[in-house]
Amino acid sequence: MINSKQKNPAENIVISFDYEILTPEQRSLVEQRTSEIREQLRRTAQDIWEIGQSLAEVRTQLKHGQFDSWLKAEFGWSRRTAYNFINVYETFGNRANLAQIDIATSALYLLAAPSTPQNLREQYLEEAKTGKRITHKELVQTIKHQQEKVAEKPELPPTTTSEIIAIIPKTTDVNTVTPAQQVQETAPVPSKRWLRLGKQHLIFYGDTASPEFFTNIPPIALAVAVTADDWDHEWLIEEATTVIVLQPSGLQANILEQLITMFSVPGDLVVFPWLPQEDMIAIAHRLQRQVIAGDPSLDLCQKAVIASGLSVEQI
Repeated sequence: MINSKQKNPAENIVISFDYEILTPEQRSLVEQRTSEIREQLRRTAQDIWEIGQSLAEVRTQLKHGQFDSWLKAEFGWSRRTAYNFINVYETFGNRANLAQIDIATSALYLLAAPSTPQNLREQYLEEAKTGKRITHKELVQTIKHQQEKVAEKPELPPTTTSEIIAIIPKTTDVNTVTPAQQVQETAPVPSKRWLRLGKQHLIFYGDTASPEFFTNIPPIALAVAVTADDWDHEWLIEEATTVIVLQPSGLQANILEQLITMFSVPGDLVVFPWLPQEDMIAIAHRLQRQVIAGDPSLDLCQKAVIASGLSVEQI
């Protein structure tokens, strides 16, 4: 799947649509459809709450591990997808709270996320009840600004170097060390979630659908999401000029090179929310792109760091 859009510098200052430019017939149809879509969005929010309620009830009836198996077998969903619904149900408490709000689905999930401050959630909920349209992009920016006000991330002193810790297998015969073990023995283990590679790229160990990953990302030229699983990265659709979703089997070095070259230029930011292939960062670095990447697998993050051949520091 490829989603591409052109950034318009003026898009952030357009606050209303000029219906006067339409013919009476066009205006009547467009305004009617606008009203219908808004009503459907309100019903969608209530439907999400009801689905979350049902999921929460099923979760209480299943033993550990059974809930994930049930999700996958019945809906093809990941736990993250299910908890998007459950968070809405548990956060808003009453279906009626969502009856009159106009909010994008991705924004609703983010508003219900446990990491979203309660005061911000209440503020946006009250604004939505007055008729204000709540978008994912606006909410992300507000969370980012609030985080910046609370505390700015300190820079590492120039003379400070981060310690690189080796992963030592619990039981290893020196005569039977595998290549994978050799990779692990030289890979850095982040004490924090972020590493900086070669003074210019960032790699995140954790869930790249979480605000911890995406709230601090600048404008994205290209995002390449390589996953066979269900994904909850709607924020990419709004933040990236081009989004490409590939199955792991479809990812090859030459294909990745072609995509990067086709949809970005040197100096652009490229985002990889998964790192199934260890040389993805290395390829983008060679093509002179800036990279922000991440993966919930520590092993894949380590391999990507090593394959990049770049200096590493924790931040």
